[in-house]
Amino acid sequence: MWGNNGSSGRGYAKALGERLRDIRTQKGMSLQEVQEASGGRWKAAVIGAYERGDRNVSVARLSQLADFYGVPVPGILPEDGA
Repeated sequence: MWGNNGSSGRGYAKALGERLRDIRTQKGMSLQEVQEASGGRWKAAVIGAYERGDRNVSVARLSQLADFYGVPVPGILPEDGA
């Protein structure tokens, strides 16, 4: 039901953030380099917040970020049970 965004929602956001960080580091990019390479489209502070699980990322933004990193969206999503 509504409001069940407690620990499980934060856990998923954290797992998604870890995947985003793994992909960025596999690309050999710092947060600042992501901001520079994207021409400022992706702010370092926002990407960092996504990676820490402090900020939720919309499906549309996740798709755009996947395109930026050159990976399919399913490649970013945490595995089941995260």
